[in-house]
Amino acid sequence: MNRLILIFLLSVIWSSGWSASAQNSVKVIALFTNKAMLNINGQSIIMQKGDTIQGVTLLSASGRAARIRFEDGSEKMLGLNRSIQQAYKKPQNSKLTLYSDSAGMFTVSGEVNGKNTPFLLDTGATYIALSSDEADRLKLPYQSARKGAVQTASEVVAVWHIKLDQVKVGDISVPNVDAVVLQGNNPRPALLGMSFLKHVKLHRNGAAMVIEQKY
Repeated sequence: MNRLILIFLLSVIWSSGWSASAQNSVKVIALFTNKAMLNINGQSIIMQKGDTIQGVTLLSASGRAARIRFEDGSEKMLGLNRSIQQAYKKPQNSKLTLYSDSAGMFTVSGEVNGKNTPFLLDTGATYIALSSDEADRLKLPYQSARKGAVQTASEVVAVWHIKLDQVKVGDISVPNVDAVVLQGNNPRPALLGMSFLKHVKLHRNGAAMVIEQKY
């Protein structure tokens, strides 16, 4: 009986250790500008720059090579028909708890491209939204980006569509985040919209909001 128990315990330990890690197999099938076809764990997928699928992020691509990043943060440059197998230990999910103010709003200090900026959590906003005043302070090169217009409560203002290299709130960091810059000094603070929030889980518990990063 003791021997059977020992075997059972060893099998549990072995299976637990095995499930704590994972392995990604990635092969480059085709290359384009800012796009690549990758075979990830046996599945062929066309990915755009910034896309993350099965823990693999396409950082850049050209006709010569693709740079990819794994969940453990390691990066590899792969040429056409090159492949790699990457074993990693899945990280624990990062969490952040916010508490609402007297108006029921959730504000949080964050970072855009490594520079501090305050945010207002807004699940009704499609993108992160910043005023041009704040974008100037953060030295974001928005004026050369695609330009449009938006109707606010009182006027029509110019808006630029940009991509932020990195947005961080607490220990939660997301690369290549879509954002818009509105001409003027509004919104204040910047809106933390769904282009960032789609990468996290939100759990509301009374006055508390728990933000948990997806992996």
